[in-house]
Amino acid sequence: MIPLLVLVVLAAGPSGHELDAGRLPVCSNRLVGSVVRRTGCMVGDGRCWIRSGGFCTHHVERRLGASGPLDGMRLERVGPEDVRAGDIAVFSSRAHYAYVEAVVKDGRGRPIAVDVSEYNFGTCWVDKEFMVTDRYKLLHRRRGIAMRDVDGGFLRARRGAR
Repeated sequence: MIPLLVLVVLAAGPSGHELDAGRLPVCSNRLVGSVVRRTGCMVGDGRCWIRSGGFCTHHVERRLGASGPLDGMRLERVGPEDVRAGDIAVFSSRAHYAYVEAVVKDGRGRPIAVDVSEYNFGTCWVDKEFMVTDRYKLLHRRRGIAMRDVDGGFLRARRGAR
């Protein structure tokens, strides 16, 4: 079964990804070979990439404790003023999701930035057709991402019917 968020990302297709990630260069043959060896997937084999579990959506689902495609959870939009650790940061310009690890607040207690963990937020394309980067299935952390840079807003997973 394909995780729900993976379907959303893949449905967005290259047009959703190309606003930002489309500017990524293609990885060197050496780096492509390294990712292929590490994952066992070949360039062009979308089914393998999905099954291998290295997309951003796979990481978010794992962090949320979902054993399958969000495992009976429903996603609700959350305003930036209400974001908290455990929410999902959505980067529309990159068709990318990240797990919010912490919220950075200003002196008045207002959220101004987030720290996230993620998979597949790479620097070059291994398989552009299937949106696989050099950081596929590698944990990556980014700190202090300004709220305005989370251009797709935030989601919160809640138990219950979708």
